[in-house]
Amino acid sequence: MRVAVRYIPADPGLHIGGDWYVSARMPDGDLLLSVGDAGGHGIAATTAMTALRHATLGFAATGWPPEEILAGLNAMLCAERGDELATAVVARFRPETGELTWSRGGHPPILLANRAGVTTLDQPQGPILGVWPEARFGASSRRLDHGDVVLLYTDGFVERPGHAVDEGVRALGEQVGDLLTEVGDVGRDGIGRLVRGLRRVNRRDDACVLAASVSD
Repeated sequence: MRVAVRYIPADPGLHIGGDWYVSARMPDGDLLLSVGDAGGHGIAATTAMTALRHATLGFAATGWPPEEILAGLNAMLCAERGDELATAVVARFRPETGELTWSRGGHPPILLANRAGVTTLDQPQGPILGVWPEARFGASSRRLDHGDVVLLYTDGFVERPGHAVDEGVRALGEQVGDLLTEVGDVGRDGIGRLVRGLRRVNRRDDACVLAASVSD
């Protein structure tokens, strides 16, 4: 896979916020892809984000599937007995089979883009993290083909006051479709041009997007 990431903090002076991303090769050969959003802004959100990101990598490195990773993150937040909340989507891509398996916890859906257009992938059951200690998380899988692009993102790209999140997801999908038409080939720097061209809709919120394309 070719991967490109764009991160826009709500506070440009801090250069970091409550959103996080992960793109890392696992010991078993899988590629771990994840984005998440710790509630709030500033130092408190950054502290929670750091802990969640490191925990995601640690759980994944032991071979946990996406649904178990989210269950672990949820248990970690609930054990803090504070008011920390987060959303996240976690996916594992297996190069040998082309299979992508993912789970979500209160997070917007993954977008899939290819020559047929842009659509949302299945949204397995999964509540926001940090509320219910015994919450369960589902998982879905799909085989990806050469040229497929998956887009993981946080709500800074889709959520703004007075508008439904579904509306924002559709608008983001339209952006992706237009940019792919403009970019043409997502190889080389095409995937980077894609994420650089996406527009954040809420300047008061952190925003993160991770795009991954299946290549030879």
